[in-house]
Amino acid sequence: MIINHNISALNTYRQMGVNNNAGSKAMEKLSSGLRINRAGDDAAGLAISEKMRAQVRGLDQASRNSQDGISMIQTAEGALQETHNILQRMRELATQAANDTNVEVDRNEIQKEMNALSSEINRIGNTTEFNTQKLLQGDGKANLNETGKFLDGNLQGGDISHSNASQTFDLTTVAAAGDTVTFNLNGEDLTITFAANDTDLVDGEAYDVTSNSATINMSASSDTTSTQDGYIKAALDAIIAKNDNLAGNYSTSNSTDTEVVITATTGGDFEGSKGFINSVSVSGSSIAGTGAASIGTSTPVYANKAIDLSSITSAADAEALVGTGMTINGQQIEFYNANDGAYTGDAIGVNISNVTNAASLVDTMVEQLGSELEGVNIKDGADVTSVGDGDKLVIEAKEGGEAGNSIQVTDGGVQKDFQASFQVGANQGQSMTINIRDMRSNALNITGTKAGEAHSEVEGAKFTATANVTDGTDNQNVEYALDVSSHESASAAVKVINNAIENVSAQRSDLGAFQNRLEHTISNLSNASENLTAAESRIRDVDMAKEVMEMTRANILGQASQAMLAQANQKPQSVMQLLG
Repeated sequence: MIINHNISALNTYRQMGVNNNAGSKAMEKLSSGLRINRAGDDAAGLAISEKMRAQVRGLDQASRNSQDGISMIQTAEGALQETHNILQRMRELATQAANDTNVEVDRNEIQKEMNALSSEINRIGNTTEFNTQKLLQGDGKANLNETGKFLDGNLQGGDISHSNASQTFDLTTVAAAGDTVTFNLNGEDLTITFAANDTDLVDGEAYDVTSNSATINMSASSDTTSTQDGYIKAALDAIIAKNDNLAGNYSTSNSTDTEVVITATTGGDFEGSKGFINSVSVSGSSIAGTGAASIGTSTPVYANKAIDLSSITSAADAEALVGTGMTINGQQIEFYNANDGAYTGDAIGVNISNVTNAASLVDTMVEQLGSELEGVNIKDGADVTSVGDGDKLVIEAKEGGEAGNSIQVTDGGVQKDFQASFQVGANQGQSMTINIRDMRSNALNITGTKAGEAHSEVEGAKFTATANVTDGTDNQNVEYALDVSSHESASAAVKVINNAIENVSAQRSDLGAFQNRLEHTISNLSNASENLTAAESRIRDVDMAKEVMEMTRANILGQASQAMLAQANQKPQSVMQLLG
């Protein structure tokens, strides 16, 4: 029997502590309802459940995001419903105006309502917004809508007309009798035959124009070369006037006594199989610069426009261009800095990371755009004789088209769609992007920007000679309405408005499809959140019945251990009986 170490008491004390601790944990779980209240309860379970909890909260927020997206779409689609109603009324008015029972004064009154309705479509497009974001302007964050980055706004309205191209032929010697000179002009073979030489004195001059050929008689003079030049010009004029494909599109002139210049006046092609002038021959043989009738051709002079970039004087100026751009021949260009990351836009990107002044900007654009743009050549102004300035970028037309066509160079870029991305998932990259096109009058092609111009898509349709359409937010007339002043123009306007109605219908259909998709997205997110919550619950939540059982067990054992500890403490007292 020992008294220094009461092993029974120590053991009972330890067991009492274990039981009390178990009881405390059971009460903690029952009071919180959670099986895991701290990492020590279940380290792996805590890590897994926290990831699940984050996912659940992300899914719930994504569901709310989707609902907000539906609200935005409904706002835009509701506005377009009224745009549809206006277009239907405009079509009705155009149909009415096309009826010749109306006189001029009647059509003038119809025109007034057409003007007002076009302005209202602009107002709807310019003022429809959701949370301060304009929805129907087509100028969302992806749009290049900054202007004025270049001197004097010199890119605005920068038309390059195809009619400015020309080619000069230098007549260096005299043709012999029986020789022919053949031109290929816009795909048409033109043949000029010399019926006499300079030693045959023939009074007067005769032109026998049949199809694409002419026969001319030459007479001697003190300046035989000049006479030949005049004969060829006169013969070409006669041929062009008789040819339906050439008449009105080309003209000739004499720049010197020994040169004939052929110029495209309203259109025509510039190179390729239908080149501006791609062959000249004498008596069936190509001109080599010598012979009885040597005609040398110079390089064609193409229409061009020089863009002054001299306002770019430093790297800081170049950096200010990032996010802006221009449109050349309908092709959008955007400046970016590769040091900030790769270019991800839809336009043709121009990296200006190494640009320090205007000349280096010109060089950069020539290098990066040279093979990218269609229908134009990009040149350094220093390499173009007529410009001779390395701070200027030259845009040169290289292909023709229909009469009156032109190439536009515009500062700032074209309007792009309004774009919004909805985060519809709990993780990175789980988003949906919607695009809403510009739904204002000009974008719907029911107004123009030039007085009296013909409609670009519908033959016979045209715009009024006076600006009579506002942007809907003030009283300043900025656009030209569809003209309904005659049967022809009003009838064509019906087709134009039909096309506008189809455009609005297509946009509304897109929005409806997005809305339906988002509604299904919300249903899926709710289902996923529910299932994931259940999974997280099975890991983290406590089984109340089981834990009550554990607490009862711990309490009973705790009370028992406390009673046994009292007995164990009394046990050493028996030693006193031995001493007594």
